Amino acid sequence: MSEVKIYNVIDNTGLSSVILENCPEDGDPLELDKEMYYVCERNCTRDGDIISIGVIPLVIRNPQIVRNIESYIKCLSLAHRRVRFMKQSKVCDFENCDEMIIS
Repeated sequence: MSEVKIYNVIDNTGLSSVILENCPEDGDPLELDKEMYYVCERNCTRDGDIISIGVIPLVIRNPQIVRNIESYIKCLSLAHRRVRFMKQSKVCDFENCDEMIIS
């Protein structure tokens, strides 16, 4: 496990560091300071050591700051494909479910 620097790829601001055991995959969710982010850029060694992680926020409060909206949408799309809606441990439609899981 190691402490990893996390940064927002939208505006290159540093975010809270986190302790991670493995290098996350693109689209993996990370909750930081009660906000949801998704891994978009990974800087990991071949041995799996994590140097830094770039994330995108689920909510962008000022969309004009997004320099490359296509890149943001591509990364968000990766995360979206990992969303499942569940009810009583079974996959269901959005309207009929009681939980959302990002795997």
